[in-house]
Amino acid sequence: MSPEYQEYYQQLLAVLHSHEDASGTDMERIEACFKSCLDQKPAFASHTEYYTFRYHAILFAPVNEPLELLRLRRWEEVKMQRFFEDNREFCRYIREGDTHHDAEYFRHTPGTGGNSRSSDLIHDPDLELMSPKDPLLTVMRAYELYGRYIHQQAISTLQTTPSQ
Repeated sequence: MSPEYQEYYQQLLAVLHSHEDASGTDMERIEACFKSCLDQKPAFASHTEYYTFRYHAILFAPVNEPLELLRLRRWEEVKMQRFFEDNREFCRYIREGDTHHDAEYFRHTPGTGGNSRSSDLIHDPDLELMSPKDPLLTVMRAYELYGRYIHQQAISTLQTTPSQ
């Protein structure tokens, strides 16, 4: 394991141990650990998706054609916007920090992993390990990162493109 991931793993273990050692009922301590894992698992998966989106953007970017590059980036923005619109209620739920559907959305139930599979997801998830909304959360987080990247790249392109 790379030092970077080893450090991240150790940080997660420290958080989990701090929850286990905290006061409260067993259920409260378990829920705190569960929430920490929920925050971390999609973060790893979403970064995998994000870097894959970036890789594809670089791979398929037109060379020396700034207007075509802006058109490609606009296409990507429309694709992301469509995802956010199609999953508006779930995205609102996550962004507002709601928790009332957590058990339904994030508890692993055998045979239900693929219920919310997103067509935007590039990598095939392990259906035996995922909860029903993991794919949506993964793509949502990846698109949030990718949207910032696309925006920054568009600004850079506009600043370096001579006016016509």
